[in-house]
Amino acid sequence: MQNRRPSLSPAAVPFGLTMALVLAVPGSPALAQEEDAIVSILQGLPNNWGRWGEDDQVGALNFLGPEEVLRGLQAARQGKVFTLQIPMTHGFGPVFPGRIPMMHYMAQDEGQYASGKREVLAGGLKFSDDVMFAYLQGTTHVDALAHAWYGDEVYGGKAALSTVGGHEHADVAAIGERGVVGRGVLLDVGRHKAGEEGRLAPGECVTLEDLMATAEAQGVTIEQHDILVIRVGSIVRFFEDEPDQPWDALTEPGLCHSRELVEWLHDTEIPLIAADNLGVELVVQEIEGETVVIPLHGALMRDLGIVLSEIHWLEDLARDSAEDGQYTFLFAAAPLKVEGGTGAPVNPIVVK
Repeated sequence: MQNRRPSLSPAAVPFGLTMALVLAVPGSPALAQEEDAIVSILQGLPNNWGRWGEDDQVGALNFLGPEEVLRGLQAARQGKVFTLQIPMTHGFGPVFPGRIPMMHYMAQDEGQYASGKREVLAGGLKFSDDVMFAYLQGTTHVDALAHAWYGDEVYGGKAALSTVGGHEHADVAAIGERGVVGRGVLLDVGRHKAGEEGRLAPGECVTLEDLMATAEAQGVTIEQHDILVIRVGSIVRFFEDEPDQPWDALTEPGLCHSRELVEWLHDTEIPLIAADNLGVELVVQEIEGETVVIPLHGALMRDLGIVLSEIHWLEDLARDSAEDGQYTFLFAAAPLKVEGGTGAPVNPIVVK
């Protein structure tokens, strides 16, 4: 049986001054310099705009055709099922600076009946009802391809002004309509590099060499159109009373930009990358002497149309894979169809 998640005891959640300043001071000279930096850093790297037509909204998910779906089905050999969403709990959860955790309220429950404010239905039945307020990226989620950009164009070359008031192009509903089904590959970089502890240190980079070394150690070959599920061992720290290292959204270990990594992902035609952190990548990176925030969101999402999916719970899947040696599986997911949305919650299902 699949192991359960740890109990949800609140942990200290430092928000970090750096990102707070980035979010709070739009149009500052520092941000203008960073925008110039990202253009220079990504210059000459591959671009998929127009590859699937001028109005394409799902990017590299176009690689997941019927053959890839069947290949994913073939990877399910044992019938073990894992769900990868973290719990959604009122007022508690790992979120990016500037967001708040989901808020859940009961609109109707036994209290209304007990107080005489509501009558039971004909025949005696009662029912409950509830409502929630949530940032759409405040839990395990899928990013829309237009979620992040640099310059004045989003994925596909559409104007950045198309995001005003809701995404007119490449919103998350397009991904929800398309769905994501294929062969997934778990790359447990945390366990490969940190041994039984299984957790990378805050601020640690995951490189292309790390991905290749992890795959080799696991005895798995990454194939064209595979869905990459990368475990760094970070998100579990949020849920622990006494984590081995403090959890901070801005210092979570993750992928770090390199031209080799971007070109390899392009050549391998990877459709989606999922990870157990808030950004897939290390949030703040030093590249060519410049401080750049989430550069891979520009290189992968905006330029290549690779879908990013974040805040996955991978502890149970990783533990089971380490025990039975099976790191490939059927991966299936579809975010909520929020029209105009920049992202949406998702509960991916893995079948081994």
